[in-house]
Amino acid sequence: MKRKITRRVAVKGMGAAAVAAGTIGFPAILRAQDNVKIGFLTALTGLETILGETQLHCFQLAVDDINAAGGAGGRQLEYVVEDDQTTTKGAIDKARKLIFQDKVHAIVGMIASLERVAALSVTSPAKKLLIYTTYYEGGECDKYLVCTGQLPNQQIDPIVPWLTENMGKTVYVMGSDYIWPRASTDAVKAAFEAAGGKLVGADFFPFGTQDFGPAFQKVKSANPDIMWMMFAGADAITAVKQYRSFDMKPPLVYHGWDEAFLGAVTAQEQAGIVASQAYFQNIDTPANKEFVQRYAAKFGPDKPINAIGEATYAATWLYAKAVEKAGSTDDDKVIAAISQVEYEAPQGRVNISAENNHMLCNSFLARVTEQRNFEIVKGYGQIPPVVPGCKLG
Repeated sequence: MKRKITRRVAVKGMGAAAVAAGTIGFPAILRAQDNVKIGFLTALTGLETILGETQLHCFQLAVDDINAAGGAGGRQLEYVVEDDQTTTKGAIDKARKLIFQDKVHAIVGMIASLERVAALSVTSPAKKLLIYTTYYEGGECDKYLVCTGQLPNQQIDPIVPWLTENMGKTVYVMGSDYIWPRASTDAVKAAFEAAGGKLVGADFFPFGTQDFGPAFQKVKSANPDIMWMMFAGADAITAVKQYRSFDMKPPLVYHGWDEAFLGAVTAQEQAGIVASQAYFQNIDTPANKEFVQRYAAKFGPDKPINAIGEATYAATWLYAKAVEKAGSTDDDKVIAAISQVEYEAPQGRVNISAENNHMLCNSFLARVTEQRNFEIVKGYGQIPPVVPGCKLG
């Protein structure tokens, strides 16, 4: 991408004149000249690049919209963008820079769980707020971490009864070899067993694997009703293309498949994929239609919006509202306030649980059509996040 990745961007009152439902101007209760500085950290190169750029665009649109509406408690937002290159070292190094050199008030972003874990090893001891905006495997319980992506009980559990009723009761999982696919497979196994089904196999692969042929032969031998994939970034494209080239018969469930991938494979290769997300770009509500229009005006009508990006947009709004509520950028005060605010996001109403600092996300099941877009099959509404044993509030 043609962008200087490390830069300080002051944004004062830029953006569209029209803002989405709920974007009401904040009262100027804090000194306007003391801007709120956010560090945006994500994978802009490396395995997750295909997702990182959309995430950045949604963050930038949120900043524009918030500043156009008066800022966070009267204070304009500015930001510093850093690329962690989808690596643990990159996430640690850039989190340190953002906190100790750039002195940001909070860090927002990240995609892979390895990025979150690495950045949190810096932010939590420093008692600085980290807002993670991607669905993940669950289990985090940290006062200084807020998560706005779905947990397995919001993304996997709701759709399994539909799958067992409509597609079959046995499932085989393939995914990248790291914490998100492995822990999420445990959730898939539990959900299928609760619905009278069974996990019949699971295989995990190093990042960058190019040949899935031997694994597909194992799947054929197991003869599952459903194939469920969980690959990171560009590996998702490789796996889906090869799955179709091997003429695999089980229908494909890929709960992480989203709009960022639609243009990366042919219509034939992805038609029928079942996905589960908190947001799809074709949600038919006034708030989402305005959001999509502003996004297209800023970045181009051919640029996709996905759930990770929308969760970043919502996270930035919730943070700004929490700063207003707290009357401060002090981390402890903002964290106490963030569960007391809500926002009418493009996905629907969202708010943060005081018990575990995770968002009450909406949930949708959708299927890829032969026209290479998503057809929403079922909406489950807003679902409270479950983090067993976590009692922060």
